[in-house]
Amino acid sequence: MTDLTSECTGSRHLRRTAMLGLSAGLLAMACCGCAMIKASAYFLQPTSETMNAEFKGLEGKQVLIYVWTGPEIAWDYPKLRLDLSAYLGDYLHKKVPKARMVDPLQVERFLEQRNTLEQDPAELGRHFKADVVLHLSVYEFSMRDPEMAHFYRGRLAASIQVYDLAKPEEPQRTLLQDAKVVVPEDAPIGIENTTADKVRQMTYDAFTVQVGKKFHQWERPIE
Repeated sequence: MTDLTSECTGSRHLRRTAMLGLSAGLLAMACCGCAMIKASAYFLQPTSETMNAEFKGLEGKQVLIYVWTGPEIAWDYPKLRLDLSAYLGDYLHKKVPKARMVDPLQVERFLEQRNTLEQDPAELGRHFKADVVLHLSVYEFSMRDPEMAHFYRGRLAASIQVYDLAKPEEPQRTLLQDAKVVVPEDAPIGIENTTADKVRQMTYDAFTVQVGKKFHQWERPIE
């Protein structure tokens, strides 16, 4: 009788141990599965998000870019107006479907002939039979900080307005967010390590991309 009781007790112990082992195994598999699901979710999550244009009306349009600079900037950088118009025009021609750019050189020659500090953007657009005028008013441009004469750091900032000339007698004006870049962002570069032309090129490029993205969809990385 004692042997039978011991045998039953041992069987129950084995079953209990087996059940505990099975439960532990199932729990481990569940935890492993959760970890795998989390890992999969991490690697499958999007790395970028689509950003919409601030202004969507350039597709298929004749576009004129008019850059205005103050007298003090124009005196130090007489080619800035033409440079920015050409850079931005080339960018938009590539990024905005069927957008046609008024030749920036023709616009510059016209402005030089007028020899005036102020030009009405809508009037300028009508002269060149443009559908839309992008008016950039540059209020900051420099290659060096005044207190850091031996270092280069490009700074370029402008306000931006769009004139829609669909109704020539009543052009619709849209104000966009200002564009402002500092190049390099982190710190200036010593003059012995680069040239003013290289820094100016990088500043133009950064500014062009920031302004150009206002007129087409683009992907922003998710950090």
